[in-house]
Amino acid sequence: MITDLFSATVLVGILASGIRLATPYLYAAIGETFGQRSGVLNLGVEGQMLMGAFAAFYVALITGNLWLAMLAAVIVGALMGLAMAFVTVNLGAQQGISGIGFFLFGLGLSDLLFQKLVGTVETVKGFSKIEIPILSNIPIIGEIFFNQNILVYIAYA
Repeated sequence: MITDLFSATVLVGILASGIRLATPYLYAAIGETFGQRSGVLNLGVEGQMLMGAFAAFYVALITGNLWLAMLAAVIVGALMGLAMAFVTVNLGAQQGISGIGFFLFGLGLSDLLFQKLVGTVETVKGFSKIEIPILSNIPIIGEIFFNQNILVYIAYA
């Protein structure tokens, strides 16, 4: 029974899912790395991610268009970043404090919008998997790294 959890198939599935599910955090880490290199401390990255994720989910739920949903996430994330820049640069707030505020704002607003606009558990179909020829046929490694969706491959690049 418990040994079934440690079978090669289950472990490969867990690792492949881990790569796929970690991709949004990779995008946030890449963005924050550029921000840190420029001297910006943005502790509100998770709030930006939550707002962008809600925007993408809602647009995908309403329209069914995943690329339009991605565009919505980018726009909302950029607007949150501009708001953070306005608060810290124009209003002179400390980056750490305003970042925590933007995290809490994104956390609360995304939850509120979900409750009011969606209200119940809904799902949307994500991007389909793309098998990289030849590489996806490599045992174990191919199944983990080369049988993912387009967003994972863009993150690799």
